[in-house]
Amino acid sequence: MQKIRTFRTLHSFWKNDAGLATLEWIALASTVIVLGLGVIILLQPKVTTAASTVGFNLVSSVNSNS
Repeated sequence: MQKIRTFRTLHSFWKNDAGLATLEWIALASTVIVLGLGVIILLQPKVTTAASTVGFNLVSSVNSNS
């Protein structure tokens, strides 16, 4: 009985325009999150390298002035 009620609820949600709009927003939000994570994964090594270079140059500059 619970399965039939769940199926009816899902079926009415799927046929309802508000339900479809909700699914579209979920898909859009998921896409934005995946693309954001992809950008972070691609840029992280370059940012780490740049930060290390800046830190090394800063320490070298401070040590050479001492």
